[in-house]
Amino acid sequence: MPTPMPMHRPRARRLLPATTLTTAIGTALLLAGMAEPSWGATAAKYPGQVKCPKGDYQLCITGGPGGFTISGRTFSGRANAILLRNVSNVTVSGNTFKNLSGSTGYAGVHVKNSSGVVIRKNTFSGLRNGGKMHGVYLVQTSGSSITGNKFSSITGDPVRIRDGSRNNTVSGNTFTKSGQYAMFSEWGRLEKGEACGRGNVFKSNKYGTGYSGKRLPLIKWGGRGGGSTGLKLTWNHCKKASIVNKGGNTKL
Repeated sequence: MPTPMPMHRPRARRLLPATTLTTAIGTALLLAGMAEPSWGATAAKYPGQVKCPKGDYQLCITGGPGGFTISGRTFSGRANAILLRNVSNVTVSGNTFKNLSGSTGYAGVHVKNSSGVVIRKNTFSGLRNGGKMHGVYLVQTSGSSITGNKFSSITGDPVRIRDGSRNNTVSGNTFTKSGQYAMFSEWGRLEKGEACGRGNVFKSNKYGTGYSGKRLPLIKWGGRGGGSTGLKLTWNHCKKASIVNKGGNTKL
């Protein structure tokens, strides 16, 4: 009987790792003149990153070890951008915040119950809604700095603090056509027990007009009332100034 021919099993296909496959597809698309998919933008993970709560935020960090930087990103087209809660030593640097608006808009960078947050060399522009949206909003936050940023066309005050925020410094920024009440303001539900801050500093900034085109005070503190509170909005409701102008500011 003739000797049977040996059977050849088909060679198993080696699967590429997901990262290699993503790179290969992206390279092929670029060579073909097509845009690479935006997987990289959604893949970035930070310590403490969580699913965002209601409010149309784009990136939310709650707790975690801190000690990292959020940089080189563009946040646009939503009501809010970044929400940081219960964090320390987080840096937000070199990002673009533009065309943010919505019924729930609070700020480009909204920080709560945190410390040591550094917000520097970012660009904030076109932040607006009916509730007067801010560029940076610090609530119960201490020992943080907002420096070297550019704020333009912002309906609310470019930097706003609230409820016991203390020892924060706003310096070296440029403010143009931004603000409803001041460049750096403090407001809170003082009639509901929220606390005044202390030791906050405004210095060495460049400033133009407010959003309406009129000149505004550089600082206002101890704000109470307005909005849905049923009280007339008034200021200086603290035993001592919680924001101090240390000078060196230049009019544009």
